[in-house]
Amino acid sequence: MAVLGCKLANVSIISKINTPLRTFAINLSTLKPTPITVKVGDEIPDVLVYEGVPSNSFSVHNVFRGKKGILFSVVGAFLPGCNNHIPEYLGLLKNFQAEGYHILACIAVNDPYVMAAWGKTVDPEHQIRMLSDMRCEFTKALGAQFDSSTLLGNFRSRRYAMLIDDNKIMSISTEPDSTGLACLLCLQRNKPEKT
Repeated sequence: MAVLGCKLANVSIISKINTPLRTFAINLSTLKPTPITVKVGDEIPDVLVYEGVPSNSFSVHNVFRGKKGILFSVVGAFLPGCNNHIPEYLGLLKNFQAEGYHILACIAVNDPYVMAAWGKTVDPEHQIRMLSDMRCEFTKALGAQFDSSTLLGNFRSRRYAMLIDDNKIMSISTEPDSTGLACLLCLQRNKPEKT
């Protein structure tokens, strides 16, 4: 299967970005992420996430139980570059569905109000579930956190995308250094590895 679009930022790409976005990309590139600890064949962590409002919490297992889906993360809602992820995923939605992936979910370390507002802005038809990991618990359970307190005030999630089948990780692609503001879609559509 073809790679759908992992473009890693480099100097030539960053130099073409407008100044505030370029400054953000350079600042983000100075942060040191931890390695993601989950791997293909692992079950996704059974952690609470939120959708819409803080009172609507549920286990992320409820999202993917008995279903195939795609979960992708962004550094944060409304951040420069992160808005670009959504149109690319929406543009590929029919392809995903044709391959049996009927759940498409985005997760970020933001509160559920922010994720809901961002979802209305970038996905007015609500085709993507906007999940909040407001306490960074899911992100930390994956080992996907990085300390962005000097830039964004707290820990955030590295960008990754996972193919999930009944809560089992079938494929995972990560942005290797959390610097690729041009990495708009880090999902490699490889055939799931056999475990």
